Amino acid sequence: VASLGLSANGGSGRGFALALANRMREAVVPSGTPALAPIISGTHRGSTFVYDPTLDEYVVDPLLTGAPSTGVRFVLYEVDLVGTPILAEEIGYADLIDEGDVSAQDVALRLVVVADNVTVLDYATTLDLTLTQGTLTVEGFLQGENGLRLDFDIEAIGTHFLNQSTLDVTFDLSVEARNFSITGAVSGVEEGVEGEGDVDLTVQHGSHSVRLDVSGGGGQIQGSVFVNSTLFATTSGSASNPTILSATGDPLTTHQTLVLLHIVDVVEDVFDFLEDLVDPVDEIVILGVIL
Repeated sequence: VASLGLSANGGSGRGFALALANRMREAVVPSGTPALAPIISGTHRGSTFVYDPTLDEYVVDPLLTGAPSTGVRFVLYEVDLVGTPILAEEIGYADLIDEGDVSAQDVALRLVVVADNVTVLDYATTLDLTLTQGTLTVEGFLQGENGLRLDFDIEAIGTHFLNQSTLDVTFDLSVEARNFSITGAVSGVEEGVEGEGDVDLTVQHGSHSVRLDVSGGGGQIQGSVFVNSTLFATTSGSASNPTILSATGDPLTTHQTLVLLHIVDVVEDVFDFLEDLVDPVDEIVILGVIL
């Protein structure tokens, strides 16, 4: 799998996964207990942030109302060619809502984004921490301009025990209108060990499906890829230079290799998607910067 693009560098999904596991673990304060919900303080609850071009950052506008009572609102703008907000062109808002008042989790936040009077993003993020484990969940939907809706439910559990960090991720993403789904799990992603872990992924589109089932350990890898439940390819041997063969035991053709690359890329895409969802609340959830 490593030779197909799932490298261990910081820019890869695997790199993000391991960093996430460590950061969740490190979010436990030195006293041994996490910062319990609620997260957003009374100082800023109900406040609306607007873009200040002089400071080039968002600041509270004390005259604006409408923000959630247990959260904050950020006004959204059209942007120019270099990404700077155009103050005269407001297009909507993003509400970050603290649901921790009645939550059993250490952090419970919801992000709702409304643009042009349409809710384009609505999802909840929870984080629960112990001395050895952090559990992060994101669940909600993303709606495109064409009205298609992507529903997603992702759980990441980072564990640190005896100086070893691992991450287990389960995910379910679907576009019901297109009868399309991606489900699976990536488990045992281990820090500092190339090719360590298991991947079980199924992509379903109508009556057609692709399944990836790969396991790695001790520098070795073993796995199979199925198309419509029929064996498509196998991989085995060294994780850094595996032997990849077709169902007939022959080397893959160029076209078959490209298909396999796209299948493996789906795993990376799931990690990238999780990273993008965590980003808007990253500093609050992971780094403990309290509003």
